[in-house]
Amino acid sequence: MKTCIANYMATIKSQITEVSIDDLKVAITNGELVFDVREPQEHAQGLVLGALAIPRGVLEFNLFNLPMLKDLNEDEALDKPIYLYCASGGRSACTAHSLQQIGFKNVYSVAGGIKAWTDSGGQLIKP
Repeated sequence: MKTCIANYMATIKSQITEVSIDDLKVAITNGELVFDVREPQEHAQGLVLGALAIPRGVLEFNLFNLPMLKDLNEDEALDKPIYLYCASGGRSACTAHSLQQIGFKNVYSVAGGIKAWTDSGGQLIKP
């Protein structure tokens, strides 16, 4: 990875909260919002059970229209815990940072992404 990108990612990750696969498992058990921010061709390979597939490029613009948020007032929506994962943790970190900039207060990026999930024995479901 180029130094400039590594520095950028270090800055982003210093401003967000990363969580572990175990934290993600608890969030799923508790019914929290979990988003897979990979691209559609990656979603076709499988998702974590309970995750909603929505690419990073459109998440911010579609988030308030999703069924689980659209009927909430803005403050309620901004308080909802949101867990994000991608392939390895980079895109989810950037997405977490973006959502925090919008005003979301409880946003978490899953360290290691879906790779860490499958490496830990986590199963995927086909969409």
